[in-house]
Amino acid sequence: MKESPFVEIFKNAASKVAGENLVVRKGSNLLYQIQLNKKLELLLSENDLKTPKRGSSAFQTDICIFEKIENIELPRVVIEFKTNITTHDIITYSSKAGKHKGIYPYLRYGLLMSEIESIPKRVFIHNEHLDFILAARKYKDGNSLNDFVKNLIEQEIEVSKTLEAIHFENKKYDYYRTGIIFKNFGKE
Repeated sequence: MKESPFVEIFKNAASKVAGENLVVRKGSNLLYQIQLNKKLELLLSENDLKTPKRGSSAFQTDICIFEKIENIELPRVVIEFKTNITTHDIITYSSKAGKHKGIYPYLRYGLLMSEIESIPKRVFIHNEHLDFILAARKYKDGNSLNDFVKNLIEQEIEVSKTLEAIHFENKKYDYYRTGIIFKNFGKE
């Protein structure tokens, strides 16, 4: 698959707005499975858990935003990039997102299409695990890019932290509702 040249532009913009506790990395590997042997022992070493390797139960991501917590980097947001999108891409990236979320249940996972202006209908038909999808053609230049990237990172990090609290801190709620937001980014 051809990588969008927008990956590097986005990475640079994200690094500028991320803040001191966030690290933006291109080409990071994240686990998609953890296996136990017949003695119920973990097959991966502690080092492999913290620094997964592609081909060893890990998929590579285009951009991953990590939160630095003491001596670890916790993956919070993954963004995959395409110039355009096919049905095959949607199915592939949605599956990849689902696998990663099985290991990192607080992970936010999105797809950014850099050369189209609106999201095609096939995305809504075939997506199962992607949390956000952006047609970013008109946000690639100037100040709109920095605002766009800053808003995206802040929103997705906030949701990731809420999901983490639910999974690992026994955070309780009495109301849950998924929201679907359709809009032109940056316009209320």
